[in-house]
This record gives sequence, structure tokens and C-alpha cells, in this order.
Amino acid sequence: MRLNVILITIVLGVMISGAVFFIFGYPIDVPNANLEAQPLSGGGRAFLLPVTDTNYSPIRDFNVPEPEIDAKAAALFDVGSGRFLFAKNINKRLPIASITKLMTAVVVLENLDLEWVFTVPAETINVDNNGADLYKGEQLQVVDLLEILLVKSSNDAALTLAAEAQKRGLNLVEKMNEKAKILGMYNTKFIDPAGLDDHDAFSTAADLVKLVRYAENYELILQTLKKTTTDVSSLDGRIKHHLINTNQLLDQIPGIKIGKTGYTDGALGTMVLGVNISGDNDYVISVILGSADRFRETKKLIEWVREAYQWE
Repeated sequence: MRLNVILITIVLGVMISGAVFFIFGYPIDVPNANLEAQPLSGGGRAFLLPVTDTNYSPIRDFNVPEPEIDAKAAALFDVGSGRFLFAKNINKRLPIASITKLMTAVVVLENLDLEWVFTVPAETINVDNNGADLYKGEQLQVVDLLEILLVKSSNDAALTLAAEAQKRGLNLVEKMNEKAKILGMYNTKFIDPAGLDDHDAFSTAADLVKLVRYAENYELILQTLKKTTTDVSSLDGRIKHHLINTNQLLDQIPGIKIGKTGYTDGALGTMVLGVNISGDNDYVISVILGSADRFRETKKLIEWVREAYQWE
């Protein structure tokens, strides 16, 4: 009789284990089980969620109120924790003006030879009627055009790069949109390499965080954007360009790693800025779109995060 009870218990145990395996697709007590969804017989899918450690850093001091930001959209993203510490309309599609040139620089580095020599065509000069940065027929290497593009935020340089690249069979704007999709910037569309289009071109604060993080892979972009002033000469040395960085915060905020400004009448002031707050593990990216004072509001966000958050 006792043997029969033991046998019945074993059989029931096997049946219950089999039922569990049938329902969940794999034993629920296996710590290293494949966590991909497994199909069920009824067409559904079952999941086992992995146990993860919660990242509480940085720690918020709620005695410090959130800043008042008048920009149409704004973001402050903590790279270490992968979360937004401040968010205002971060998925709203807006024109981004010359922040566009950050993507232009990326595709130039990935598709053009920096030692190529480009000749400035007449049609790329002073298209915004704000004064010419380059001269018709002037010859510059791609690396020098890139410096003029990023430091001075030159529309002439952006359009010259695109026009000369087109002669070599490369559509720069097409490459920019392709790169946006690869980076997961699904709410972004580029129309021109300078960011002059305020109607059909757009991006979001959330998408621009992705762009900044990718652009940081290029040391040439980082080092160029940190220059407060620099000088570039034409290939023959006859024309010299003295460049002053459009980023007025370079001397005002310590720890800047990358920054790019933008402005058009339609987009208003725009800006992205990556800053190390106090150490290697406290890197944040701020984005301001549609602002009447991009520098003041960017600075306000950075000062706020220094006060409101603590990194351990």
C-alpha cells in the first residue's frame, strides 16, 4: 500500500511538471533559461522576465523644483542611467536649424575623404543672405570645410560639401536620412545639409539625444566643436578664414564634451550640449528647441541638474 502511494505521488509530480513545461515553454526554475518568447500551443506567447538591478543613480533632491523652460521642447538625458531627468515635449516634431550640421558632419566623415579638395561653386555662397563665408572658386580640403561647418556653423560650407559630393555620385542628404533611420531617429527628416528648411525638415529632442551620442564616437567632431576660435586657409593660402565658435557656453560651463547651436526665424534658437557634471559617470545631454534664449535655457538646465541630482 505504501509503495502504491509513492508511485502515485511520483506519477502526479511528473504530470504536473509536464503541464508546467507545456504552458510556459521551459521550466520556470531554470536560472539561465533562454528568455526569448516561446510559442504556446494556443498561439500565445509566454515570457519569463529576468531579475534586474534597479539603477537609482543619480538621486533626485525633490526640495529643488524643476526649472521653468519656455522653449517649445527641452530634454536633459542622463547617459549613465539611460533616463530623462527633465522632459518637455521630447517627442514633438520641430525644426532644428543648424543642429542639422551635426548629422552632416557624421555622414561626411563616413563617406568622404578628408583630403579631397573641393572647389566652392557660386550657387552655394550666401544662400541665406546673411553674408558669404566662402568665395567663389576657392579651393578647400574636406577637413577644412568640416571645420568651417562646425565652428562657424557655416551654411556655405554645408552646401559646398553637398554640391561637390553630388558630383562624385553621393547624395549627402539621402545619406543623412539613411543614418537617422539606422540610429532609430524615426521622428527625424532632413531636407538640406545646413538646416535652412523650417517647414518640411524636423526632429525631436529625444531623437537628437541619439544623434549626439553617436556623433561622440568621432574625436574630430568633439575636438572641433571645443574650439572657441580657429583659422582655416584656402589650399593656396591666399584666403584666410578666422572662425569664432557659435557656442557661447564654451567658456561658461565646465565639462563640456560636445555642443552645437542653431537658429532660424522659423526654428528659433536650438542647442544640444553634452556635459560632464562632476566626474566620469555623470554625463548628461541637454536639448533645447524653439527657444527665444537657447543659451540661457541650456545653462539653466545644466545648473539645475547639478543642484537637483547627486551621482554616487
